[in-house]
Amino acid sequence: MSSSSLLSLPLELVERVAIHLTDTDGIKALLPLLLTCKHLYNTLGTRSNHHIFASHFASHYDLSSASRRIGPQAANSRAYASQLLRYAHAISRIRSGDIHADDILDTFWTSFLMFMEDDGKNRASLEAAGLPDFVDRFVRERLYDGHRNGWPADNAVNSLALWLVWLTTTEDRLRAESAPQRTQMIKLMLPFVAMPVRYPSALAPDIHFSLPLSHDVIPAPHSVPTLHGPYPHYLYGRYQSTALYSIPDLEIGIPLASIAAKLIYFSRREVFPIGVPSHLPRDRQHAFQLGLTMIGPTQEDVHELNNNKVAKLVPPTPPDGNWSEGIQDWDTMTADQRAAEAPSSRWDNDWYRLVDCTDIFKSVSFKRSHYTPGTMSGLWQGRMLIADNTALEALFQRAHMPTSFSEQDLGVIVAPVFMRLREYVCMDIASNEPLPAGKMEDGRHNAWLPASTRHLEYGNELALSYSTPDPVVPRRRIEITKRYREYVADGSLHDETTCRGCLYRGTSEMVFREFDERFLEMLDGELAAAPLPDDMEGVQDTVAEDEGAEEEAGDDDDAMSVDGDDELVIKRKCDGIMDIVLVGETDEKHGQAWHPYRFYGRVRKWDGLIALVRVPATPGAHHVGFWVFTGYVVGGQSLVGNWRTTSHPGEPVTFEGAFVMSKRD
Repeated sequence: MSSSSLLSLPLELVERVAIHLTDTDGIKALLPLLLTCKHLYNTLGTRSNHHIFASHFASHYDLSSASRRIGPQAANSRAYASQLLRYAHAISRIRSGDIHADDILDTFWTSFLMFMEDDGKNRASLEAAGLPDFVDRFVRERLYDGHRNGWPADNAVNSLALWLVWLTTTEDRLRAESAPQRTQMIKLMLPFVAMPVRYPSALAPDIHFSLPLSHDVIPAPHSVPTLHGPYPHYLYGRYQSTALYSIPDLEIGIPLASIAAKLIYFSRREVFPIGVPSHLPRDRQHAFQLGLTMIGPTQEDVHELNNNKVAKLVPPTPPDGNWSEGIQDWDTMTADQRAAEAPSSRWDNDWYRLVDCTDIFKSVSFKRSHYTPGTMSGLWQGRMLIADNTALEALFQRAHMPTSFSEQDLGVIVAPVFMRLREYVCMDIASNEPLPAGKMEDGRHNAWLPASTRHLEYGNELALSYSTPDPVVPRRRIEITKRYREYVADGSLHDETTCRGCLYRGTSEMVFREFDERFLEMLDGELAAAPLPDDMEGVQDTVAEDEGAEEEAGDDDDAMSVDGDDELVIKRKCDGIMDIVLVGETDEKHGQAWHPYRFYGRVRKWDGLIALVRVPATPGAHHVGFWVFTGYVVGGQSLVGNWRTTSHPGEPVTFEGAFVMSKRD
């Protein structure tokens, strides 16, 4: 067909030809058509015809997370076309195989964000381009580029590389690794896993419960200088500004390298099962028959450890993106309900955490959940890495990484962890107030609960009692009790007619504006210069009209939109939850094998960090210790972080170790 006859066709037909070309042979197939003449270049190019590129994006990449996290403003042709160009460039760089490219950081960022949005198509595109081998080569060959005193650098490119290694880890790839390759990967991960003094495991130190902090807080947050850098870790400026769909400059935090490293490490360690000693009794009944009533594992208990992996791999997604098959009541669901069922929704809390929690002094404008209530309820199984205290102390006292740095040099052992937890919530109703935040006392971290806290479960309620100074009578202490309700997922705990937040707003819908802070600063200045008149009726009517207009603008649950000035406006339904407390214990079966414990803890609302205290359930069993676990739920299925003991109170650097747990039921 000549160019003249092609130009005589209606534009709609030419667009259909272009879309057919891209669907068949990819976006690169448009190039010959665009080079036919200037008219077609201007008509079908990215600047003038977003529709073609958006159509290709929608058919080849995943969309549910964009509408769920950014709202309808992401679902437009211009935003899709822009995102397609970013994806295409990253995939092209991966296919080149050049792990020394100057723009490899941008390639890793785009790949990471694609995985955070993956419903099947994104992963398929990245795997087809060769990302698993590409990032594996980078970690094995370049992880120590720019090392500091022999230790791998804690920077954006290394952090993203480790996360991509974890996100591309599959059972097939684990089995395909040779023994030397697996040993090499374990050794590469060890610094990030065994040295919390160098590599942070939280977005803000766990000594803080109430965040953000005030700039006037006393004492000001500070770190202690060590040979391995300041401790605890305050992550100032640890984010990057990037374009994402309709957002030109989204600030997103650099994901923590230590979290991904722990998952990589334990996944490789779990490839080979733990040996089952033949001298152990077959099961508990056999042990009792032999007269063995003491605490200790049986062969059955060791088999249980091997049959349940703690570093659960990311669940596979359908490569064609058809993830809705088999979902009950799909045909009657709203668009928002369908998006919430997407595989990428498992990463929503992780994504919001990175977007929101970049500054401990800044109120989050993207007021989203960083923890899904109910997640920690149930049975959890994990492994904790315990290094020799003397070996750790020697490392603290030298800046350089020893050439002999290894698991053997650290005297590493691995211990199992079992816990069955229940969640209790403090609801925002009349007279209810959450338990106050506890403080570090004598080096003892009490999961942000007051040191004197006692708890009692009865029915579906939890009574938390603590002592505090009497505000009336000096030198006398009084006991105060707070009551929490056991969390249920059906929403029945929240009543819009009694929830104080809903009553204050007049609706269960919460609206958070990106520019609220700037608006309030301007308003404060205006109010100071010109006090409001005594008669406030006109002002109140105006506010009520504005709020009514906002309510009519959209009824979507968890919807985010953009106003005319490109301001992001987030709307979500109130759940009435002010605080979450966790309590639990080891099941009798697991306690008989690995010692019985009690657990209690709390969820930090700012970023979803979880703190759990583990204490012996048997009176007098002090030899098993007092342990504190702090970590994040990753991908909705694994709790990853560090443990510590109180064996060294008052020391500036605590003795910590890594753990990974996964939910079993």
